[in-house]
Amino acid sequence: MTSSSLTVDVTQHGHATIVRLSGEIGLRTGQHLRSALLKCLADEPSGVIVELDGTTVGAPIALNTFGMLARRAAEWPGVLVALAVSDGTVRDLLRRTALDRTVPTFSTVAEAIRALGTMPERHNAVMELPAEVSSPAQARRFVNDTCTAWDVDGLRQDACLIASELVENAVQHGRSRARLRLDLCRGVLTISVRDDAPAPPVRRTVGTAPTGGRGVFIVDVIARAWGYAPTWAGGKVVWAVLADGA
Repeated sequence: MTSSSLTVDVTQHGHATIVRLSGEIGLRTGQHLRSALLKCLADEPSGVIVELDGTTVGAPIALNTFGMLARRAAEWPGVLVALAVSDGTVRDLLRRTALDRTVPTFSTVAEAIRALGTMPERHNAVMELPAEVSSPAQARRFVNDTCTAWDVDGLRQDACLIASELVENAVQHGRSRARLRLDLCRGVLTISVRDDAPAPPVRRTVGTAPTGGRGVFIVDVIARAWGYAPTWAGGKVVWAVLADGA
């Protein structure tokens, strides 16, 4: 992807996404960079590693994009976001702005990849669902069985409800198949549903929709945090977070 003077090259290394930037990071390219990184996060990798050796910084404030990405990843799906840059002007800027204290920073991509191996143990489970009215019920059964297997009974009821509502939104309102994924790390359970519809989820207050359409309202009430991001394929992924004991 290229916008103005910034090129974003995305490759995969196992379950990690490597983002190599080339060009100027500045105010003109900030939105393009933010959009590209959020799409990488939406692909639910084990980590997003951004290599900065091919960049210059036109506006230091634009570096805040990496802090935003790290905060979003901390909510969902709890993946590692890291920067890779050798000593030089860009590395000095990261130090002066203290961004390297917020986002793990390594000298090379190889070092960042090795750091993925030190992350806490994560469990994940995925189910593909067709665009059919029976899919929400299938999602509930899948979540119920998975939460039992992972010994997070305290989250099971809310997780089943959230998964059901998100899948219903995808298959009935988005008229799309759905990909349901569960991630568990340190007692934090993330429920995410990917579909092919680009339209963002709409939060309606109870009573404003004559039939249905209140799934996002329910998710907003139950989840500790929730959100959505566009995907490279043109659809979106909607995620919600539950925490054991929260």
